[in-house]
Amino acid sequence: MSLLQQKLIELRETSDKGVKDITLDTYKSYEEIFKRSERYSHEFSKSNQEIISVVLPNSIEYLEVMIACLMTGNIFNPIPYFTSDDELNRIFEYVNPRLVISDRKIISKKKNNISFINPEDIKEVSSDKKKNFQDSSIEGSKIASLYYSSGTTGSPKGVLYSHDNVYYLIESIIRGFGFTKETKHFSILPFGHTASINYNIFPSLFLQSEMVIAESFTNIAPRFFKIISNEEINYVQVVPTIVYMLLKIRYKTDDLNLSSLMFLGCGSSILPLESQIQFEKKFNIRIGNLYGLSETGPTHIDDPRADDWVPGTIGIPLDVNECKLSQDSEVLIKGKNVFTGYYKNEALFGEVVKDGWFHTGDLAEYQNGKFIYKDRSKDLIIKGGINIVPAEIEEVLYMEEEVLESAVVGVFNEVHGEEIIAAVSLKDQKADQEAIKSSLYGLLASNLSSYKHPIDIIFLESLPKTHSGKLKRREVRSIAEDEYNK
Repeated sequence: MSLLQQKLIELRETSDKGVKDITLDTYKSYEEIFKRSERYSHEFSKSNQEIISVVLPNSIEYLEVMIACLMTGNIFNPIPYFTSDDELNRIFEYVNPRLVISDRKIISKKKNNISFINPEDIKEVSSDKKKNFQDSSIEGSKIASLYYSSGTTGSPKGVLYSHDNVYYLIESIIRGFGFTKETKHFSILPFGHTASINYNIFPSLFLQSEMVIAESFTNIAPRFFKIISNEEINYVQVVPTIVYMLLKIRYKTDDLNLSSLMFLGCGSSILPLESQIQFEKKFNIRIGNLYGLSETGPTHIDDPRADDWVPGTIGIPLDVNECKLSQDSEVLIKGKNVFTGYYKNEALFGEVVKDGWFHTGDLAEYQNGKFIYKDRSKDLIIKGGINIVPAEIEEVLYMEEEVLESAVVGVFNEVHGEEIIAAVSLKDQKADQEAIKSSLYGLLASNLSSYKHPIDIIFLESLPKTHSGKLKRREVRSIAEDEYNK
């Protein structure tokens, strides 16, 4: 039995802690959750190391399905519940799962020899037919999860994560973040993404600590801080989009007790320094800028509780991995959390993992014992032979209070090679764009050399993003090119 399976099986003896679904106002102990996961044992045990795609909303049922996948030695493939029908078909063609677990009506029939099961149709299995999870014991090197991503470039990839990858990563997160059996998590991000799985779900399952879940942030946005206060929440994982929304919504928190909150963790993409500062100023709550990738899970801890903490870095490496910078400042990661391969793409794995070091494609600096994220290496703008980091310009744009989001891209220019264009969305769509543009150029003039100034600033209602909140820079670039070539 893998170390991961050994951790999960401990849940069956835990009756005093569990999960509260604040959307449905239901609660189940971990003992109940584990026993209910055994309902799937008969069906799931028909296969081993086969892919089971899960398309369910955030729910206790979701946790039961995930546990059953892992305990029967199958491969858990989470897919965001709000994924469109067309995209689901593309994912299924690529992943080719044996089973799909979903309550979505659109996928209630068999397609391409794939079986679709609605959790409502799963009945209690009699003890004589129920399979013992221990009969499905597998080695730690076997695949636990397949994390599918269309990527920010549109090229699909499936990250294969082993049982040992999961186990050693989560144990390191628990140590690095100081999570204990008394830590109470609030999980609001889609369960179909690794952020909620790595930062909230698995740590809670490993420690058998209390967890509160919500269907989505949108579902509880007006009550966000009130829930933290009433439930005495210790940790919440968010993404930059949620931070922008919290800054935009008017909250009255004076009569709430938020002292239980350790800090907010923000991942999936880097939160601008200015947003970190604004958030602490508005709510007196610090946000840790958390770095990681699908291929590694979280690799660093930016801990706002530290005495020497200052916003703007990604902190220090977790003890599960080593981190170093290459000669050209690329972030390299080595450790037991580094994935085992790409689904259907061994060649790509060989390109990015060399001598055990995973080449992330991200650029960073190392100063005063902390790593400072700069940008994706492929997003560098080369103007007149000079490398320009988009994030440096974006940070200046965020100094303007009216700016909600910003993205800086390069477009082809015959003379300079590339020219710079900035795209921004505003907190107030009715704001005077010309006045804001003038203010932005004033900030750029005060903070950056002229060769780093965008040739134009365009206004968008919102910036295109992936399901996990990552910026689709390629789409921004396409929009910018259309504007530039008019």
